[in-house]
Amino acid sequence: MHVSFNIGVLISLITSATATAMPYGIGCVTDIDTNGSVGVGDVLTIIDSWGTANAEADCNGDGIVGVGDLLMLIDEWGVDCEAIHPFTDDTAVSFDYPGGFVVVMTSGIPDHPTGPFDGSTGCNNPNSVTDQNRTIYIPMVPTPTNNPAIEYLDQPGPLSVSTNGVAMYNPYDAGGVDAPSSICFDEYNGHPSADGSYHYHQWSPALDAMEADGHSGVIGYSFDGYPIFGPWESDNVDAHNGVVNPLDDCHGHTDAIRGYHYHASLPYSEDPNGFPWIMGCYHGEPEIANFDTGGGGGGGCDGCAQLMIPPPICNCVHNAPGYEYCCMNWDSACQTYAEQFCGAGFAPPEEPSNRFPNNRPPVKRPPPGR
Repeated sequence: MHVSFNIGVLISLITSATATAMPYGIGCVTDIDTNGSVGVGDVLTIIDSWGTANAEADCNGDGIVGVGDLLMLIDEWGVDCEAIHPFTDDTAVSFDYPGGFVVVMTSGIPDHPTGPFDGSTGCNNPNSVTDQNRTIYIPMVPTPTNNPAIEYLDQPGPLSVSTNGVAMYNPYDAGGVDAPSSICFDEYNGHPSADGSYHYHQWSPALDAMEADGHSGVIGYSFDGYPIFGPWESDNVDAHNGVVNPLDDCHGHTDAIRGYHYHASLPYSEDPNGFPWIMGCYHGEPEIANFDTGGGGGGGCDGCAQLMIPPPICNCVHNAPGYEYCCMNWDSACQTYAEQFCGAGFAPPEEPSNRFPNNRPPVKRPPPGR
């Protein structure tokens, strides 16, 4: 096919083209110039790249710019690209093209029930779920790196965001033990930290999107811009087991449709060998502004939660001057204070079978170096 056109017209129309591609599941695939709509500039970029391997115009990822890319563009013509994203209605999503970010504003409160955390279903957590008023910046163009500024496994608090606006944390609770195997959660695999941040350490059944080919759908986005998918690589094929396309140390891999992406494992209740559960490291450079959004430690008052200390008693103790640490590390001094001033006439359970779910002791974090 021979294509001819006025080069001057082409240049004048596509001077703003930036060779970018939105993270999978966000915006229009053929919005090459990232202006929120598919238009003449995008058409001309495809025409100018016809028959080449120009990555910016190879919208369908088949390695060559051609009819398939043009048909995809026609299909997206007139679409409101900024309305295309997987986030729920109780989040606010906007597109900062000059800055290069998809901006997500969220309360951090999920669109599903939380708790109870009062021990009535076996989970004691003295913390309450509160509005976090977070603004999260997802890079439009992820930047791969072997040396990210943030060491994922060492960083507390939010490290990625789920499609319902809930923060996702690393595998560890605030005490450095593997949270999914050691800490109690509600039926959606979440719990609140000391600052009221409800969060996940593992895949939640609330995030059960599926794609037509049997691959899990997008469940969230890492702060480095790469998408996070659920546990399935295809129908009944668990991505974590690496049978089809092994995952790397960051718990991600690449395919022709989705590019690089992470996979969350099945939850601990279904596969106790799913570490690191969501991610193991950042494949790309995370946006530093996201690490001022709160979150505190990994699991809130997990010292109390592990020992099933009733929330009113835990609050009474760790709010007392000099006893703040009891939230995370309940010891004999905390117990004595509780008995003297908080009406605690009980002894915390000592046996591992009572202290840890499924009779398992906490899993200690691996040595540095992943």
